[in-house]
Amino acid sequence: MKSRFHICLLMPILVLFINSCHRNEILVPEPVKDIAGEWRIVKAVRNGVDITTLTDFTKFRIRFTTDLQYTIENPLPFVVSKNGSYALDDPKYPFRISFSQTGISNPVSTTFTYPVVNGKRNINFTFSPGCAANTYDYTLERLNP
Repeated sequence: MKSRFHICLLMPILVLFINSCHRNEILVPEPVKDIAGEWRIVKAVRNGVDITTLTDFTKFRIRFTTDLQYTIENPLPFVVSKNGSYALDDPKYPFRISFSQTGISNPVSTTFTYPVVNGKRNINFTFSPGCAANTYDYTLERLNP
């Protein structure tokens, strides 16, 4: 009888204790994805084969500016071959980038990801430059963030 009494006394205390625990969710706003800066290729894969060491990718650079322009230095097979302007499909959660090359009327669009790897921001592009039989996967790393 005493144990029933103790259970009846402890039950409301337990319910109060459980209900007093609230989770405070702290919402951190998603920052706008900033791709402005100079980028270099750190990994290149063609048709599933890593070709990073087979070609000199060290001189290739692409610079994205805050006024939505880009320039390419030492071109290689890439999404585009000429300088121009770019646009992201969404500034906070971009999944596509469109390149408008100077002097060419049709923009070129491709998907990309924007992960942080080993504390450094990367951009991963997958594209086929002209020939659908060849698919390239480039990982670019920002220089001097």
